[in-house]
Amino acid sequence: MANKSKQRKKWVPVLLAVGLVADLLVLGFIVYLLRDRIFGSTETTAPAPTAQAQIELWDAYEQAREAVLAQAQDAQLVSASTQWQAVSEQTLVDGVANWSFVFYSPANEHSLDVVVNTEKTQVVKQTQVWVAPSPLVSGAWQAGPREPLLVFLAYGGRTFLTEHPQATVDLHLASSTGDNDGEGAVWSVVVLDPQDHSLSLVVIDAETRQVLSN
Repeated sequence: MANKSKQRKKWVPVLLAVGLVADLLVLGFIVYLLRDRIFGSTETTAPAPTAQAQIELWDAYEQAREAVLAQAQDAQLVSASTQWQAVSEQTLVDGVANWSFVFYSPANEHSLDVVVNTEKTQVVKQTQVWVAPSPLVSGAWQAGPREPLLVFLAYGGRTFLTEHPQATVDLHLASSTGDNDGEGAVWSVVVLDPQDHSLSLVVIDAETRQVLSN
């Protein structure tokens, strides 16, 4: 048990780095810059539009999986992520409007990035991968991120959001180890204030809800 704990802690910094980079690049670039093409134009001359319809993690995963299997039948889920900008505590736990997934195909050694909302599911990128990532296996993560987000709020997240109302919240789910054994999963929450660059992060075990790092 001690060795397993040490191994998990060893990979926490790696996970955080991967989670932050993946979220900012995939969600910040693909979803934000290509949102007009993926989700439809956001321009409007009417009063402020209503919030986007929410989609559960598992429903989004099923749609993403169906789209990916049409291109790679051996594809395995590697990670899931989403993002909020200038979000309130209540909105954060109420639900998610968009999900981004990464799958991996061992046969052709490619990763496939998929963006999902209630209106559209789209494979937006395929990338050659030289080191096989660790796949996600079934577990408590399938219930969605609400409980992990509540843990994040209790461990400093509530205060950070109050003090930094314009912050961007990145939520990332991935395997808890760097080995290709699919063991466990963790949620990482990275919150960044774009104005003063203040940063808050919490890593949570997806099965036990235990805080691994904050």
